[in-house]
Amino acid sequence: MPELRIIEVSALPKLFSNKDFISAMLGSQFLICHDLERSRTFMATCNSDGIVRLGRLVTGISFREADSRTIELRNPLYIEGYCPGREERKGVQVEETFSDLYLLFGNTNMRFMVSFVPSGPGEIGSVKRRVERLASSRSVRMTRMMGSRQAASSSESVQMDLYYGSDERLILLELLEMLNKAALNNGISYKVGFVIDGDYGKCGFLDYLMSKILVFDKSAVNERNLDGIFGFLGSADAIPLSCEHAARLLQFSNRITREEMIPTAFSGSVGDIELGEFLEGANTGRGETVRLDTRIFNLGTIISGMPGSGKTATAMGLLNQLAVRSGANAVMISPTKEWNGLGRELGMRIIRIYDDQTRINFFKCDSGINIGRFYENLAMLIASASNAGPYRNSLEKSLLAAFHKAYGRTTAPDPAAVYDEIENAVIEQHGKKNSVEVTFTKHGENIMAALEDLRLMLLRPQFAYAEGIDFNDLLKAGVVFDLSQVSNNMKPFFYALILNQVYSLADALDENGNDKLRMMMCLEEAQLVFDNTEESAASMDLKQRIQDFRKKGVGLFMITHNITDIDIGIRRLCQIKLYFRQSSDVTKFACNDLIFPEDQKEQIIDKLKRLPQGVCALSYMALDGNLRVPKQSIFVKLYKHDINAGEEGGGDRQATANAVALCGTMSITLLDAEGMPRPDVRIEVCYLGETLHRMPTDKAGKAVVNDTLMGKLYKLRVLGDRKRETRTFTVIGGRENTVRT
Repeated sequence: MPELRIIEVSALPKLFSNKDFISAMLGSQFLICHDLERSRTFMATCNSDGIVRLGRLVTGISFREADSRTIELRNPLYIEGYCPGREERKGVQVEETFSDLYLLFGNTNMRFMVSFVPSGPGEIGSVKRRVERLASSRSVRMTRMMGSRQAASSSESVQMDLYYGSDERLILLELLEMLNKAALNNGISYKVGFVIDGDYGKCGFLDYLMSKILVFDKSAVNERNLDGIFGFLGSADAIPLSCEHAARLLQFSNRITREEMIPTAFSGSVGDIELGEFLEGANTGRGETVRLDTRIFNLGTIISGMPGSGKTATAMGLLNQLAVRSGANAVMISPTKEWNGLGRELGMRIIRIYDDQTRINFFKCDSGINIGRFYENLAMLIASASNAGPYRNSLEKSLLAAFHKAYGRTTAPDPAAVYDEIENAVIEQHGKKNSVEVTFTKHGENIMAALEDLRLMLLRPQFAYAEGIDFNDLLKAGVVFDLSQVSNNMKPFFYALILNQVYSLADALDENGNDKLRMMMCLEEAQLVFDNTEESAASMDLKQRIQDFRKKGVGLFMITHNITDIDIGIRRLCQIKLYFRQSSDVTKFACNDLIFPEDQKEQIIDKLKRLPQGVCALSYMALDGNLRVPKQSIFVKLYKHDINAGEEGGGDRQATANAVALCGTMSITLLDAEGMPRPDVRIEVCYLGETLHRMPTDKAGKAVVNDTLMGKLYKLRVLGDRKRETRTFTVIGGRENTVRT
């Protein structure tokens, strides 16, 4: 005997047809088990093909495998009987025979099973003759076992005459008519029996059941597990019912999700990137794989969804396939360490910002790049990421003035020199400087405050030097920038600096990439830099770039929690969208981004609120020859990809090869004009406009400052009794400095 399979029904379509369920299982024995205590509905069968057919024929049904040990029986009782058909009997409509099952007995320890066993024409004929004799004889008396509603025991029986016009005779005539229909339908029918288990006497379940069906016989069953019960029911006596009649006895827990069926058009797709399984009616998989062509991914991709909906895992699987298929190198920027595993799997470089000593000069413009455009983009992105608010334009102008001077001398300026030029530009435009101090206007004060992130970054040794890794070499290998150690306030700033380097490399590509994918950039939490605030310079710039990316063969992937965090103009230009579960307040906007018929919009909005993990609405393009054709949006269950996304480990060892000791101790010795030590003199050591240390010299006129940047220039202020007597000198970090005052 084939192995018994048990599945738990977890979801059904709202417009559910019991006939489709019966048709799917036609020709095979199956058992519906109602676990009333836990409000769960199971099905047991030995026909695995029937389960497959069930998933195909009943659009919207979902089920999961269950273990027979989850259904352990105590004192099962088998009941042979007949449930009336469509005729109204004592105010009970047959279509609602067991509709109150879970409502009335949901808190009891009862299990109720309905057995469906295929029967042949011979069995129909035998039962038909028996029913004919019962229905035609007035002298026949039969015992209907009914629990007394007044007595405490349910073992009492009430003798009832079978006479013309009685309920019993009418039911028998109905049964006879049903058997005749089954015989005319090539004898296709099911023997239906019932098993109850639990304290059915105490909870009144037996009384309930006998008010619903006409009981012919009942007997105890010695089996205690579902396998044994299934075998017993296969050979037990039961009334053969037509398929139509048997379908009326199907009932499912009211706790099972009822899914809305949304008709979606899908004619198949051709491509080399496997995305997932098409869901018919937005719920049921039919084994049809959704495939997209690599060449359409230079049109911009947005992946959006609530935390835990599956967007990051999907993005990883997608970029993994694209990297293998196209050979395109990728730059990934992530605020977490999730992408490190994929990076190592693809042989990419891993740069863990703040967590290793890799030197990076974000102000360095690599060879072959238009330097004017480089620093113009850099000024725009820094101003956008610096929280300058209404002073963003003023900050950008100051940055442009500073960069014009800095990059007029070299393409790889020292970061400290760049900061000095920025400060001087702010003073020129929004401040005044005398021999003693600098005063700023309100604009100047706010601009300097907005530059605090830049100054804090340049205080770190990794970012303080003109020498650093070559971004062009990084791109050739592919790189993951891990910002997990960076504070949330600083992350937008690093996004801007990294993006400027990537933009410059993309700008250097020619415009023959329309049908290629040459380069990929993926931004996790893209809203950190591309927000939807009014007149966001970074977003306005990206709108222009997306159009250029297609011609250059650059694929942009943006991942975000809420689609409204990204400017609507950017969303319109990105032509591939994977929208996972959305929050209630943005589902309307998400629906408008997708391509669905107008009359389905309300259903789509409701569906987007309740998408399970790993399921998304997909808006995509397909290739028709050399033409890109938009397709109607569909729902897809994404395939899972085995990627160790959470792999731990340090930064990239290749990239840290040039990471030497960047900090050291700086000593300062103060001498007077005659070369004698000056003890107990108050001094200040400053870097990038900030006073880092205040201390007096010792008896030998010496002061020691730890953790200074090797070779960098510091300002030494020797304080006088009055402010105007203060003198300023230059000292070098990590060295011994002798200063004559």
